[in-house]
Amino acid sequence: MGENITHPEIGEPDPDLMTPAGKDLDRKTILIFSPDLNLCFSLSILFQDRYHVVTTTNITTFERLATCFGADLAIVDEVPSDCLVRRLEVIGAGQRKIPVIMLYVYNGKDVALDRAIRGRVDSVFYKPVEISLVSKRIDEILTA
Repeated sequence: MGENITHPEIGEPDPDLMTPAGKDLDRKTILIFSPDLNLCFSLSILFQDRYHVVTTTNITTFERLATCFGADLAIVDEVPSDCLVRRLEVIGAGQRKIPVIMLYVYNGKDVALDRAIRGRVDSVFYKPVEISLVSKRIDEILTA
């Protein structure tokens, strides 16, 4: 029988956070946010053999999970904005600092915004990303 993980704010079991019976509970957890469901699915498939993977396309759900759930790493695919910088500050201000890897398209017109984001995350990969480099960076962060 699997274990239900209850979200602290909602107080109900979240079917996306259920642990199947016999699953390695010592695995690290990666939390992935992208408004692109296909990217969430692709990253989930890519990393699920080595890590627990939780994905969401809803930024509010992501923020709640990042601040309450206690993932070991967050991957964020989001368009750079001042709002994103504020969200990253909230995630970084939590009780448990979660390493963050950002994925986005670089825009040379927003150098200050790019600098602000880089100051709040562990790594930035510009799209299109080289997935082998992202995978290597994830391994470096999670084995440190």
